Amino acid sequence: MSALRDFRSKAERLNQDDWLALRIWPRLLVTLLLLTAGPFLYANELSSTGNAVHVPGGAGLLAGRIYKGRHLSEHPHLVVVLHGDAPFNNPTYQYVFAAHAAASLDDTVVAALLRPGYIDGKGLTSDGRTGWKNGDNYTRDRIAAIADAARALSREYAARDLTLVGHSGGAAISADILGLYPGLAARALLVSCPCDVPAFRWSMMKYQWNPVWLLPVSSVSPQAEVGSIPKSTLVRMVVGADDPLTPKPLTLAFAAALKARGVSVSVTILPKLGHEILLEPETLNQLKELMREP
Repeated sequence: MSALRDFRSKAERLNQDDWLALRIWPRLLVTLLLLTAGPFLYANELSSTGNAVHVPGGAGLLAGRIYKGRHLSEHPHLVVVLHGDAPFNNPTYQYVFAAHAAASLDDTVVAALLRPGYIDGKGLTSDGRTGWKNGDNYTRDRIAAIADAARALSREYAARDLTLVGHSGGAAISADILGLYPGLAARALLVSCPCDVPAFRWSMMKYQWNPVWLLPVSSVSPQAEVGSIPKSTLVRMVVGADDPLTPKPLTLAFAAALKARGVSVSVTILPKLGHEILLEPETLNQLKELMREP
């Protein structure tokens, strides 16, 4: 009942223009369902587990949590998980995915990082600036900071290889790393990827009818970097069939460009699901299948 009262209180503070401009009704309804559901309580508990770390990245430190799988060798696999743009909340769901991934994978260290400038509301903050969170923070300096952190973690754990997992904006950054830092990552799982940044931002402009999406940005579009991705890279992509934010044509276009490049890529479309699919069981299954590939 307290969740319902909080929901009503938030709703009463929003005027009609807010509803129309931000299209926030669906978001609030989803929030209500999450707050009143048992699985959310379990996920919230998982987000607090793992060892907190601060990793050198760019000019500062990136915060995150480390989760370790079973039977670690002297040279384990390293998986780095990146959250989405999170315009309305402090992201913690990446920790939940990382915890499940570590529990499912042998000889693997999973690091869930906060992107530059983000806080998780649980005491961790990464240095840097978030920007407007409108597709503007996939810039070269932010990408470099995350690539630096991935290298530092690889050295720390003497990792045999690196796999990137990104959701939404985190998927765009992961895909950018593949092209801007060839060979750094052997594999990538890209979930709900806005891989063509100009097309994504125009789609969001039409979806929200909000001029913030027309502001110029200096984000790197993964679609423009496909030609630099090594052909040996293994890529899996997952998208919701009904995703209104990063619709499946964005995923299919990037996958087609990868295939034309000669990169091994597969696409999984989840029926009747939208944008928030990182914690779907099939997404974790795709990671497990990806890690089994040589």
